[in-house]
Amino acid sequence: MNNITIQPFKFKHLPLLHEILSSRQYETICDVDMKTLPKIGYIVLLGKTPVAAGFLRRLEPCFAQIDTLASNAYLGSIIRHQCLSMVVDTLIEDAKRLKIKGIISLTKSKDVLKRAADLGFIELDDKIIALGLK
Repeated sequence: MNNITIQPFKFKHLPLLHEILSSRQYETICDVDMKTLPKIGYIVLLGKTPVAAGFLRRLEPCFAQIDTLASNAYLGSIIRHQCLSMVVDTLIEDAKRLKIKGIISLTKSKDVLKRAADLGFIELDDKIIALGLK
């Protein structure tokens, strides 16, 4: 039986992130490297298969953005949703620990907007969502 694990993102995970991004055909961001990725990030693996990844980019001393959040398009929606939730929950916990006062994210996806609303994010316009932290 394969286990689902969440791990802090390290250099060794870069090919796995490229695999996730390629599955989504994100041509413009498939060339990410360790210099362009935020320092805080996580990847979720199902056994050795990458399922989801995401990062927390510090914008100001007290604000951050969820960045490069993606899931493996070759896997089912239930496992992708579960793993994306693991990443986002972990990033939110890190943000709270770092005393971040708010998180924003950019998306056009109606599914992401719905999931974000379930976490307490509010929609600022049709592409930006925000979460205030206490």
